[in-house]
Amino acid sequence: MAAHVLGYYNPDAETAAGVELKQNKILETPSHISEYEKTPNGDVIYELLTNLEDTINPVKGQPVQLTINNGIQHVCESELNKMITERKALRGGIIVIEPKTGEILGYAVYPNYDPNNYKKATALQIKNWTLTDVYPPGSTFKVLTLAAGLESGKINEHSRINDSGKMKIGGWTLKNYDYSIRPYPGDIDLYYLLEHSSNVASARIALMMDRQEYYNILKRFGIGSKTGIDLPGESSGLLPDYRNWQESDKASMGYGYGASTTFIQMASIMAGIANGGVKITPHVIKYSEEELPQHVKQEVIMSPETAATMAKLLAGSVGHSKTPVNLKTYTVAAKTGTSLKPKENGKGYTNFNYTSVMGFFPAYDPQVMIYVVIDSAQGPAVWGNTIASPVFKEVALQVARILNIKPDKV
Repeated sequence: MAAHVLGYYNPDAETAAGVELKQNKILETPSHISEYEKTPNGDVIYELLTNLEDTINPVKGQPVQLTINNGIQHVCESELNKMITERKALRGGIIVIEPKTGEILGYAVYPNYDPNNYKKATALQIKNWTLTDVYPPGSTFKVLTLAAGLESGKINEHSRINDSGKMKIGGWTLKNYDYSIRPYPGDIDLYYLLEHSSNVASARIALMMDRQEYYNILKRFGIGSKTGIDLPGESSGLLPDYRNWQESDKASMGYGYGASTTFIQMASIMAGIANGGVKITPHVIKYSEEELPQHVKQEVIMSPETAATMAKLLAGSVGHSKTPVNLKTYTVAAKTGTSLKPKENGKGYTNFNYTSVMGFFPAYDPQVMIYVVIDSAQGPAVWGNTIASPVFKEVALQVARILNIKPDKV
């Protein structure tokens, strides 16, 4: 359980991973010094002042308490393994964050390994890809595009965008995924944009902002920067310099293909939206009140008004849909995503997809934010709504039961 959080420790080669690496000094520092003498043969010399407990019990390091909830961790790992096995996927990840504190309650990563037998594990199993690897987030990034549009004042909650179904930018034609069914949606509102995941409308919002403005807002959200999570190996992701953007780059950025993000980055930003626009450093270690300010920072990434509007838009779009994310007893603010998986050399795309969903509930008093990503699922209908959403639903319902979250739907 929680192999990638706990990590392993190899004292011979002085290598480690996870909390075992980040908290190595504390874990190795004994809570007290045991003093007693031994003979050259190793026998204890007992004297009047010898503490018998010290001679019997091994010396232990100091404890480190985690934020992980064992029940939630078990649910995350079980549901992730179930879908990956069923759809023969390559990799996957689930994270459950408490938005108001940044505490990580559950963090499942597949493939995993046994930290006690780490020498038998492959490099692919040991690597926490959710921290190290980047990928195009796809339609979940539309949440950031809409939030950027709201922050810049280019759109508001009641804006309508012309969705022509397809559009041409610099010799390149962009289409909605459902163009064959809805060739010309016309003037749509933002609820429709999110529910039907309009690429064209999202691209148009991105194009309303100038390059530097859009770039600066994405940087403020945390794209292209490390979250500061207390686990080793985090990547900062990739956000190209706005001075090198073409119009087509900015448009594709609007619906999730211009930037490459990390799993933890997207989860942290969504948790920030859930927390009224204040992003809190995600962390797995339970710090004391004195230590907390050193390790956990608060950062305003958007106005509370923008965050509240995004919660309303996301909850409204989910409420109108038949997605599995639409829970019977809780109002959920969420967005699914499906993106083509790039080739290893970065030139072109494979035939596989990243499927994802990120959301929080109850939408207007968020207790948890859940992010699910599954890489290279096989079989028919590989979409965020068909692969990641059922996993989100099962995790959300069981997390609600474990934490005794009060339903907000009648």
